[in-house]
Amino acid sequence: MLIDPAKMAERLSDAINRAGGRGRVASLTEIPQSSIDRYCRNQSEIPALRMGEIARACAVTTDYLIYGEDFSADLVRAELAASPVNDNVVMIPMLDVIASAGPGIENARPYEIGKLPFPRTWLLELGLPEKFARFADSRGDSMTPTIPDGAICLIDIRIDRPRKDGIYVLVDGNNVRIKRIAIGWQGAIQLLSDNERYAAETLAAPDAEALRVAGRVVWAGGEI
Repeated sequence: MLIDPAKMAERLSDAINRAGGRGRVASLTEIPQSSIDRYCRNQSEIPALRMGEIARACAVTTDYLIYGEDFSADLVRAELAASPVNDNVVMIPMLDVIASAGPGIENARPYEIGKLPFPRTWLLELGLPEKFARFADSRGDSMTPTIPDGAICLIDIRIDRPRKDGIYVLVDGNNVRIKRIAIGWQGAIQLLSDNERYAAETLAAPDAEALRVAGRVVWAGGEI
């Protein structure tokens, strides 16, 4: 497969932006920001080791950056799990649950199936204590471009009710969904999709109060 350096630079720049920007990735990888700027402008070739470090910091695969292949959750999980752990990394439980960014997906009772590394400094910036952090897979396109289909989501499980506008994991029986919630008047809420093809759902106060929230999505390849 031929490599298009210009397209690779575009994917690199997009992944870095979703991960918090060039300065943030530079601090996590200890790669000079001036070098990252050149890589994103396609003005300098990226050494293999640095490519791997940037991919890890952005939670994407090197295959995605180089070839443009879709960064599915399975690929990201495999690559992150193979990465060496250091003092700036915490191991966060991965739940055996799929949160649907679209129609609900029936899930069995979620349980931990493993752990994935995540930068400790990012958790601190997100204000999320390690013991309340969980990873879960997502499927569907209703939350694109904010949450791509197949992205791994970091969830703050302290949140059990929507206290402010944001993106939440919602549980309805055995169905688990990801939706943006907007708080309305008199206890009503709206369930919104970032993909404009999907209509909003409005829940009046009684239904809104019965809504079960499993947590708030705070990261999905970049801060939410």
